[in-house]
Amino acid sequence: MAEDTLAKAHKLLGILVTPTAVQPGEPRTWFSSLLAQKTADYTQAVDGSLIIGGEPVFDYVRCCVHALVNLKLELVNALEAQKKQDSSVKGPKLEADALSIAQQKNVSSILEIMIVLGVLPNLIPGVGVPIHKRSEFLQIIFKDLPKLSMLEQYKQLVFTLDALLDLATHRNLSALVLTKHMSDILASLVQISHAPLMKPVEKEKEEATSTEEKSDLKMDSSEDKFVMTEDLYARLTADQQRYRKELDRMLVKCYQPTVVRNLIVLHGSSKGTKNSGVGGKKAAKPAPKWFSKKISELLTARLMAENGVANVIRGVLDMAGGDIEGNMDWQKVGLVATVLGNPPEGNYASIENYYQNICPQIIHILNTQDDKVYQMIACASIKTVTERSLILSRRYLLEVIMDPFLKLAAGCDSKSALEVTEQQLDDCLKSLFKIFVIGTDPCVVFLSNLEKIILMLLEVHSAIALGASHLRDPVKQMITRYLKHMDSETALTVVRSWVLGQVPEARKSRMFLMHKDLTFAHGDEGGIKVVDKTNQEQSFYVSDDEKSIIVQDLLEDIKEPKLVVDFYLSLTADLTDMMTDELTAEPELPPLEPGVDVEKQLLEIEATMDTMMYKMRRNLMVIRLLGLYSEDKTLQDNLMNESPRMIKFIGATIHRAARSMQSSAEVDESSCVMASQSLNMSLTILSLHLTQADVSTDDWKRMQEYLEDLSIISDHPDGRIARIAKQLHQLVSAQGEVIHQTNRMRQKTKDIQEETKKLQAKADELKDAQRESENAKMDERKQQLKEKAETVAAAKAARKKKSGLKEEEPEMKILEDKEGMSPYEAALYDVKDPLLPVRGHGIIELTKLIDAKDEETLEHIGSVFQIFVDSLEDEDTYIYLSCINGLVSSARYRTEPVLDTLTKEFTQVYQRKNLDEDKTVEVRTKIGEALVRATKELGDVTPKYKNLLLNAFFSAASDPEDLVRASSLSNLGEVCQNIKFSLGPIAGELMMHLEASARDKAVEVRRAAAMVLTMVLQGLGMDSFTILEQYLRDIHRSLRLRLNTETDDVALVHVNLALDEIDKIVRELFSPNLTQEQTVFVTN
Repeated sequence: MAEDTLAKAHKLLGILVTPTAVQPGEPRTWFSSLLAQKTADYTQAVDGSLIIGGEPVFDYVRCCVHALVNLKLELVNALEAQKKQDSSVKGPKLEADALSIAQQKNVSSILEIMIVLGVLPNLIPGVGVPIHKRSEFLQIIFKDLPKLSMLEQYKQLVFTLDALLDLATHRNLSALVLTKHMSDILASLVQISHAPLMKPVEKEKEEATSTEEKSDLKMDSSEDKFVMTEDLYARLTADQQRYRKELDRMLVKCYQPTVVRNLIVLHGSSKGTKNSGVGGKKAAKPAPKWFSKKISELLTARLMAENGVANVIRGVLDMAGGDIEGNMDWQKVGLVATVLGNPPEGNYASIENYYQNICPQIIHILNTQDDKVYQMIACASIKTVTERSLILSRRYLLEVIMDPFLKLAAGCDSKSALEVTEQQLDDCLKSLFKIFVIGTDPCVVFLSNLEKIILMLLEVHSAIALGASHLRDPVKQMITRYLKHMDSETALTVVRSWVLGQVPEARKSRMFLMHKDLTFAHGDEGGIKVVDKTNQEQSFYVSDDEKSIIVQDLLEDIKEPKLVVDFYLSLTADLTDMMTDELTAEPELPPLEPGVDVEKQLLEIEATMDTMMYKMRRNLMVIRLLGLYSEDKTLQDNLMNESPRMIKFIGATIHRAARSMQSSAEVDESSCVMASQSLNMSLTILSLHLTQADVSTDDWKRMQEYLEDLSIISDHPDGRIARIAKQLHQLVSAQGEVIHQTNRMRQKTKDIQEETKKLQAKADELKDAQRESENAKMDERKQQLKEKAETVAAAKAARKKKSGLKEEEPEMKILEDKEGMSPYEAALYDVKDPLLPVRGHGIIELTKLIDAKDEETLEHIGSVFQIFVDSLEDEDTYIYLSCINGLVSSARYRTEPVLDTLTKEFTQVYQRKNLDEDKTVEVRTKIGEALVRATKELGDVTPKYKNLLLNAFFSAASDPEDLVRASSLSNLGEVCQNIKFSLGPIAGELMMHLEASARDKAVEVRRAAAMVLTMVLQGLGMDSFTILEQYLRDIHRSLRLRLNTETDDVALVHVNLALDEIDKIVRELFSPNLTQEQTVFVTN
């Protein structure tokens, strides 16, 4: 019987999820029609035991709830019936309430429909995962859902949520309900239990409001005004209390990583997005502040609970398949670190309480978890916490981890320090190695947290560096990373404090030395342990020797030359202080006085002896390290690169020695042996630097300050020191004179430049005055032309009136008669005409007169030339090009100014603003042709102006237009034919220009380059061997290469012509001249 009813319950589920044969109708009604059909089928199947309302959407939800609750009851009944049956059958058997895969699929579909239709439409906008992050089909469905009042939405949400919570109590249905839909259930619980409620209105106000609503019903029937009554407020408050308990029960009872994961999803979704909806047209609203705040509180509470950090890590890693080591998602690591390291907003006490609960869990994960992902997350979280709050991170994280070493610091109790075990030190070093080396990138601010124990880490390194230990590499890597990435001043201070055993006063509160009575030794398990220094049998001489070797190797491994140089220079400064102290008397031990406390006197003697011993060990360490580094060739090279500091230090040594020689000449030489050695070493280093080839001027200027001191040391009793000082004095003096003369020359050059600027300014003033004068003349000329035009117009009108000329007669007949003028005067008359065509005609006439060698025109050639030059400023290209032709005709009589003008116009044509791009190319090519015509007019005089002409054509090599470059090369060939023997000094430049042009991307330019070379060879003939002697072989090779690489047929023809020309010249050279000549001598 139980099996039949259970099968019927599953069948009822199938009715709700089985596809229907109903065809979709209108886009807005087909879904509602489908739900109505399913609802009708279900009510018919249950024989009317389910009463439905008039809402097709939520009626379907009621059917789903009815089916699932019925299934739950039948599962419970089936399990009870199975328990009552005879249990004589042995062996495992399937429980009666188990669900098959198909049945689980049906249940999951029904649950999803309940969430979609019963929960999501009734959530406040911004609460839960946004709709646009789910599916497009769901977005389409939501558009067609009917709009309900606020109270109806609340009732539907409560009904659906109660059903889901009830189903979650069953052991087999609980997993299906909470696995996929926990985030939506949590969002619903938070909304119902923590959403702020509207305050209830009083009864009189309620009645007044209802009266107003009735009177305004016709005017505004679309608005749904909600009124909070006292009864409704009391019911909602009771619901809030009940659902808060349900929320707390779910958060505590459910699997914590899953809870954390869903809370993180809700927290991320509460921020809203820029684009939402189909096509991203709408912006998703952010969640209400109360919702975001409550989710943050719930997440913080889960985090601060027992194993909360581990649950958060597990929940984030479970979002996409776990923590496979080979596929470590660093984005997740950063996400967890951000969640853990940033507490919720609040006062300082709440933040401290947060870190007080979180930090021990992070340390526990770091020390106990073997999973690398967990360790990386712990390291990243520690770094995030230190960035968020430096004080609290040190109090609850770093100082807890470093506690074994902080117990060994100077000033602590040595007895309690000896209780620190080898395992504690081992765990501490491993944790520090994970945090500062493996788990984080090198960062100065983060690495500075090692400052407190860095000196003790160096002591650990010194104890195990020359032995076998599994801690050697981790400790060395931590020290290397710290010294390499910290600033140079801090790194130098750390190294000096460790080597010399003394911390500067400014850093004593941040950097701790190890207790003077303690030291490290090899542990029994391969680590390190703390021992009493008095029990060590090793002499301090041996330990200091080992330390000097270790520090040299350590600095060499860091590969920071500047740190090594700074350390060496600081040691030399210490050596100087040692020599100064040597001149003072050593402190004597205080004598024992009778009647005074003996113990006190003994303590004073012990303190004095400790001071003397420390000073002696310090001096010995300085001498040891200087001896080791003096043999380092790399240090010597790096030392030369730090010349400013080196010169400053050596200068101080030289100055001190000079003052000592002046004031203490009677001091016994035996007491100054170390001073002499120091001075000798300083002078040697200085001479080595100053005798290099690339000593900077700044170094010579710095040495001028010590010129007098070098002069004094030249009389030093030590002969070698005196000789080196004298040579250096001479060298520095000579360079000082050079610098003085150089500065003097620079000052003169500066004065000349200033004078030149003044003269240039005066020249500009003169040019401006001249320009103003010319403008005035031009204005006067325009006025004359205007008056002349008016006179001509009056004469025209009078003549027309007098003789009755027809309008069709040419205008020239009306103007003044030119019969009494010479051709030159007539041309000048036309040039002065205000009409542009007439002026152009006058310029052309002047050009023709020059070509015809008109005597009057040639007598006034200077004026004609000036007319051409002035007319070049005309904006019309017709006038401009006519003037260019006129200048070409004038080249025979005014060669130099004409060529200057033409080359200037050729090179500056792009500066003419009235020309467009196409016109500029045409004008420049015509000017180039004009230059060639002028060159042909010059004939054998051309070599005199070769530099002017060739420079103009060379300048066209950078022209952006291919036609201009090709035209300039053609013009260059014409000029080179006339130059002939004068080509020698510029042959190399010409060949380089042609070689570059031969590789031009434009085929026209490559053709022109080959043609120019042919023309040059034709012009030189047999003289090519004289003028192109050193270039002829390269020309032949280049032509052969182009013959194999050129793709253009025309260019290949020109290349072959050039090769034929070379072949012709060579054949003429080596072929005998068979011409018979008869020589006739005439004698007296």
